[in-house]
Amino acid sequence: MLDRLNPPTTADTLIAALERDGVVVLPPMLAPEALSGLQQSFERVLERPTFNTWSGYEQNEKWRVLVENALTVDPAVVRLALHPLLKSVLRGYIGSGYALTEARGWRTIRAMTDFHGWHTDAWYDEDAVDPVRRPRQIKLGMYLTDVESGHFSYITGSHNRGMIARHWSPREVDPMHASRSDILGKAGTAFLFDTAGIHRQTAPVLTPRHVLFLNFHNPSVPIQALDKDYGRYRPLLLNAAFLPRSLDDEDCAILGFGADKDRPASQCVVGRSEVRRYPWLHGAVKLALAARLEAQEVQRRCREIVSGVGRRLGRAG
Repeated sequence: MLDRLNPPTTADTLIAALERDGVVVLPPMLAPEALSGLQQSFERVLERPTFNTWSGYEQNEKWRVLVENALTVDPAVVRLALHPLLKSVLRGYIGSGYALTEARGWRTIRAMTDFHGWHTDAWYDEDAVDPVRRPRQIKLGMYLTDVESGHFSYITGSHNRGMIARHWSPREVDPMHASRSDILGKAGTAFLFDTAGIHRQTAPVLTPRHVLFLNFHNPSVPIQALDKDYGRYRPLLLNAAFLPRSLDDEDCAILGFGADKDRPASQCVVGRSEVRRYPWLHGAVKLALAARLEAQEVQRRCREIVSGVGRRLGRAG
């Protein structure tokens, strides 16, 4: 069990913990008022799904609803991504070329089903990367609700084993449980982990869990084909009003300013992935919306006809 009550507080100690364990709990990263504002903004996004002129959550599976483009949700997300302590840690662990490559969160609904097993993250093109010098990717997780079930678990030290990215069965992981670290905590609890290590969200989830994840790696690393197809790690969407006026060159690089100027425009537009989930559903919604708009047009024309007839009858009388 990681020490959640007395986490390391300096960049050097946090880096050392990441090097050794692959996971570390962070000291408080947001002021109480900033955390409260982020929680309220997150709740508002979760009120309804994204559709047509609505901006809300997205959903690709039964158990989780996604809050994408988190940098447009609340200014606290920008502050978190550019936190001085976090920048020092990531600079030391990944290197100076790192950037924020994904900012998203989700609500995990109450679930007794074990739907999210042990795994290591796949993200880069293994055929284009030196297997001896695997690139590093770090995720920052932050709970936005109190989490006492359905928490994050990590097999400490597993990030240093040079494993290929895949899912792991409980039988394979059971002998490693002496190295298992469970992260439970109040809203605002934040942690970093190397995605090359074995990790998961545990089950059951007895109360809905809100969590924010920020993903950091060097954007020059070739991305695996699957993530290209689904449009992951595209340029980030930003709310200009959330950006501090004091952005320096490092901050701009972290947020990806200008990093994609030499890429085709088709690769720089969010929401235009090559592969769509549930295309039949999108087609059905498109047809339903078209039918509704056509019905409205018919109603408008009928009202015009009735009104015209009424005017003519009035003049005739």
